[in-house]
Parts: sequence; C-alpha cells; structure tokens
Amino acid sequence: MTLQVTVQKATNLPNVDRFGKSDPFCVLLLQGHKEKTKVIDDNLDPVWDEKFEFQVAGGLSPAEVLKIEVYDHELVGRNRVLGTLDLQLREVVQKGRMSVNTSLRSASGELVPQAKLQLELVYTAPPSTGGGGGGGGGGGGGGPTFEGSALVCGARISNSRFFSASCS
Repeated sequence: MTLQVTVQKATNLPNVDRFGKSDPFCVLLLQGHKEKTKVIDDNLDPVWDEKFEFQVAGGLSPAEVLKIEVYDHELVGRNRVLGTLDLQLREVVQKGRMSVNTSLRSASGELVPQAKLQLELVYTAPPSTGGGGGGGGGGGGGGPTFEGSALVCGARISNSRFFSASCS
C-alpha cells in the first residue's frame, strides 16, 4: 500500500531574505517517514514537480494527516518556516486520488491566504480480496466472508464462491 505525493508548486510565498528572495523547499511527514524536495534558489513561486512514495503498512486511515512544511533554506543558521499545511487524507483514502491547491499557514498558525501549495496525491489501497495472511481467501483475519453475491464496500461482488473483505 502506497501513498504517492507529487509536490507540484507553490505560489506567492513570503520573502524572508534580506537580500534576494527566499530559497524554498518542502518537508513531507507521514507516519514517522520524512521526505524533502530540492531547494529552489531565489524564487517565491517555485515549481518542484517531485514525486514521493510513502509505504503505508496496514493502509491509511481517513483520519490520517500529511504534514507539509515549506522552509527558506539558509546556508548559515536555521532554516525559516515559510508556511505549513496539515492535510487531512480522508478524500484520497475514499476516492484514491486527490488534487490540492490550498493556502498555507504561518509558523504561528495564522492563515496566509496568498501563499498556496499545489499537490497531487494517489493512494493505492490494500486489496479488497485475499484473507490477510492466506494469500487469496483462506488465511483468515481479512474480515467477514460471503458466499454467493453480496454488496461489499459499496461494490457488488458476484460469481464468487468465497470472498473476504476488510473495509475501512
């Protein structure tokens, strides 16, 4: 099970540099895993178009959050926060894909409406067939088993002697 996140671009990022413009990069955090885009020098409208793949053991819960922090890269001293986003993953878990173009928040949590981040997310959910460790129906642990035709996770399953599903 994977969540693929494409960090496409940001627009109207705040300029926190005294000379020139901010040098932005993004940090993505999910389930203790961390990924980072490249730094785009001297740019308040960076285009990254970078793809990251998060392996999500056991799948994603609709309540999960992808945390994204946009920083200004500093050669000396600490990187400064340009904006943050706590992205609820409910839609991508339910639909399998999600496009986002949303405002960032400042380090203090205030909305910065002009600063936007654009992302594309694709979620490969756990297979709805199979029986946990049994590899196709006999292993148990996969949830209820139906014989014949049934409505499972919103889809009609028929012409199947046995079917097991785990719907979240």
